[in-house]
Amino acid sequence: MNLFAFIYPIYERYLIWQIKRVPSRIPEHVALILTESDLLGPEGVSRLREVLLSFRRYQVKRVSLYVDILNSDPLLEEGLALRLTSLLNKAFSGLPAGIGYKIYGKTGEGVTSRSGTDFYIYVSVGFGGRSEITRAVFSILEDVKAGSVRPSDIDEKLLESHLLVKHEPDLMIRSGGQHLSDFLVWQSVYSELYFTDVNWEKFRRLDLLRVIRDYQKRQRRYGK
Repeated sequence: MNLFAFIYPIYERYLIWQIKRVPSRIPEHVALILTESDLLGPEGVSRLREVLLSFRRYQVKRVSLYVDILNSDPLLEEGLALRLTSLLNKAFSGLPAGIGYKIYGKTGEGVTSRSGTDFYIYVSVGFGGRSEITRAVFSILEDVKAGSVRPSDIDEKLLESHLLVKHEPDLMIRSGGQHLSDFLVWQSVYSELYFTDVNWEKFRRLDLLRVIRDYQKRQRRYGK
């Protein structure tokens, strides 16, 4: 009998037991950074569904997903964004009731959405944090121009109210890499960061459980 096949389920149950011991230390909001090649692989989208459902099972309330499009050709980039949006929309439409989602395209406009009650997914397809902040600033300037906002009213809270994702992630995960993108650059200033060398195509539920357990063991300092 394969020794790994014997040990794997035992270790998985052990991790689940550890996680359930401290339910108050489950991250409420998790940000996940992938690339277009991660999702366009043979099992990329189906693996994403499994991971999202696992997060929900362990009481995570919301997940923000950034699909980093690394192709620098503007025409190919636009085509990839449309293809990814279509794949994600098809995959998410079959998610269980209670799960809501909103998918943002390259311009930051909502492409498709569904309301939810206990779990919500924000997806940004190639629309990074710097673009999000720039969009928020332009939106505020339009309000100033229209007279609905005075320049003296502009502060951090007003800017935050114009961001697409208004929740600060407790944990940001990057699989298969050692660097972050500019995703949620404003919201993630106090987030815990988790880098894993495991590529997305090999990412298992065991790896997800390790991430949650690692977060539970950390002492958050919020910049202090």
